[in-house]
Formats: sequence, structure tokens, C-alpha cells
Amino acid sequence: MKKLYRLVLCLCGVCSAATAQEIKLEDVIEEVNPSVVSIVAENEDTQALGAGIVVDDSGYIVTNAHVTSGAQKITLTTVEDETYAAELVGADEKTDIALLKATEALELKAARFADSEEIRVGNPVFAIGNPFGLGNSVSSGIVSAKERDIEKGPYDDFIQTDAAINQGNSGGPLFNMNGEIIGMNTAIFSNDGIDAGVGFAVPSNLVRWVVEQLKNNGKVVRGWLGIGVQKIRSTDSKQKHKLIVASMAENSPAAVSGIKVGDVLEDVGGLSLKSPRRFSLEVAQTPPDTILPLIVSRDEKLLDLEVKVAAMPIAAEETKSAERADAEAAVADDFPELGIRTVFDEVNQEFLVVDVAKGSDAEAKGISIGDKFKTANNRKIFGVEDLRIKIKEAMPSGQISLQFIGEDMLDVITLKLKEQDEQN
Repeated sequence: MKKLYRLVLCLCGVCSAATAQEIKLEDVIEEVNPSVVSIVAENEDTQALGAGIVVDDSGYIVTNAHVTSGAQKITLTTVEDETYAAELVGADEKTDIALLKATEALELKAARFADSEEIRVGNPVFAIGNPFGLGNSVSSGIVSAKERDIEKGPYDDFIQTDAAINQGNSGGPLFNMNGEIIGMNTAIFSNDGIDAGVGFAVPSNLVRWVVEQLKNNGKVVRGWLGIGVQKIRSTDSKQKHKLIVASMAENSPAAVSGIKVGDVLEDVGGLSLKSPRRFSLEVAQTPPDTILPLIVSRDEKLLDLEVKVAAMPIAAEETKSAERADAEAAVADDFPELGIRTVFDEVNQEFLVVDVAKGSDAEAKGISIGDKFKTANNRKIFGVEDLRIKIKEAMPSGQISLQFIGEDMLDVITLKLKEQDEQN
């Protein structure tokens, strides 16, 4: 059983061995410390503490959106104890990033960004923040993991670190040993709000992209295809880094391009197909009106298509169903009794096979990834729970018939049902 922890928003890089030996950490910290400010965000009832990173010599500071949410007054304090007023330029709740601008000129040097794609697990790092309102404080550790999904938002892609992060560190930088930003500290896993050695930072590449969007537009404009995808679970190495289209929004760019539910994405303009979440993130960062060449496999044939990326509609940003279209993978359900894993397409009221168990009767009968069915024992299936009921009803007979649908045909396949003790 997965142990649950309370996710706490901390409100109140690459470096060679030779380089690490040549540069003293204290010298690096002395250089970058002035690029970090403490933040107090106030409204009539509450006061939030956080940290910020100077990202532009003209006075732009990036921090977490949850630090500044609802603030009527924002105050910045430098490591030299100088205070400045700041205004909110824009915020993106989905990545928890906000951009501020000092209302008067700051004589502070902007911090440098590193390429967060280049970091490796085990790289030494240090964090600077404003824990418990104490002002600039430094902690050190390593990169514990990459690409963490902590279910905080649709675009989770966190760097995990064991560098101490506490309340008030939100919005502060995570540096490599060269003094370059590899991430922005955002959250911790903790039962009591105190650091437990499991902290999370938004990768620097995502921070930079959102900052540019907020600076230029005052909001984030995301690319959108309108599809939900699933990873193909297979021991076949040829199936790695491929995704299957499991759902699609009506009249979306994907629908217009000729993509169909059940298509396997072989290549989408060079975007990552490593995982649904990584694909969604890269689609979102693709500028609207970009034309992406596609290679999809359908019915054992490769098709060359192209899709024009659209700006994500406001409705898609605000509704759960639309967030599944690009922002999240379509939800898959296991049916071990059948030896298959499926996604239920609510629009077309049909099941899409996204995985077939090795050695199962389904595999022996020729069922494959991308196949679709909508009836069981000649009765329409109205959803996932309805299929579970129909399987349970059919269990005494030891078999169930599924009607698979193709381009121009219907095929009824009778599967042997596996009892629960056979599955263990």
C-alpha cells in the first residue's frame, strides 16, 4: 500500500569533479546570494513568506504563485537588508510560477540559468531561501530524482532534492555548484511542515519558459492538440517511446489532422514520446500555429500526417475533461480477467485496448493494442464499472464474448475468463 504524505507548499547543475575542486562553495554562494530576495506578501488577513530570484537586471523577480496569491502588498528584502515594493506582472497557477517587478530600480545582478535537462541524479546542489522568515539561508544536498510527478498540477516535472527546504523557501533557487539555477524550490513532502529531506523544485527550463510568457503576454499561452495519450506497456523494445491516442476532443487540431483514437504515435515533430506527461509538457510549450509532422501507425501501416498546434482554449484550461486532452494521460483500467488493459472513450462510448497481457487468451486470440469494442455478450457496455459487472455475471460460464469494431467489419471474440486465484 502506498504511504500517503501531506504535500506542503513551502510558503511561510552540472559540474565536473575538476571544476568542483577548483571553485570554493563559499565563493560561489557569495556571488549568487545577492540574486536572491526574501518576499513578504500581505493582504488584509494574512501574510505569506517566501523567496524570489532576480532573473533580469531591470528588476524582474520570479517566485511561486502560491506565495503571491491574493496579495495586496508585496515587499522584497535583499541580503543587504534593503527593502523594495514590487508588483505582480502575472502568475501561472498550473506551474505555480509568478513574475514580479520591483517598482524602482534594483541594483542587483540577475542569476544565471543552467539547462535543467543536463542535470543528473547525484549532482551536488545548494538552495537559498527565506526559511521561517529568517532571511537568506543556504542548505546543500544532491539531486535525488528527476521528472517527479507529485500530483500537484497537470505539468508536474519536478526535480527532487534532499537539500533542506522549509516554509519560506518557496520561490527560492536551487543552484548547481557553478552558481547556476537548475530549479525553483516549490514544495516538500512532510507530515508536520518541517523538512524531511524530500523537497521539489520546478526545473529551470520550465521556469524560463513561463517567465518569458508572463513577461511578454502577462499570461501563459500553451499549445494544444486535443488528445489524451497512454504509454504502451510492452516488453518489446520497439514499442518503447511510443504513445497510443486514447481520447480526442471534438474539432480539435488532432481531429482535423486525421489522427484517430487508437493510432500509435511514432513521431510528433521530434517531441518526446517517453511518457504521457513529458509529451503533454512539450506540446504545451510548442507555440500556437506551429505545424508538426506526424508519423502514426494504424492497422500495421505507417501514415505521414501533420497537425497545426492551436492555442489551448480557455475552456480546456478550466475543465477537467479538457485537461486530459494533452494535459494529462487518459485514465486506463486493468481487466486481468480478460488479460487486457483499456481506456474508455466517453465520446464514442467504446473501449480502446492499450495493453495485452503476455501469454493471455486475449493475446492468443489475436487481440492487439489499438483494438476497440463496445459490447459484451451482445449487450452494450456503458462504462468501466458496467464492464466489471458484466465480467462478474459471466464468470460462472468461464467466458465472455466481446464485439470488436474495425473500419468495415465487426468481429466477435470469445475470451476465457481468469479466476482471481489464477491471476496471482
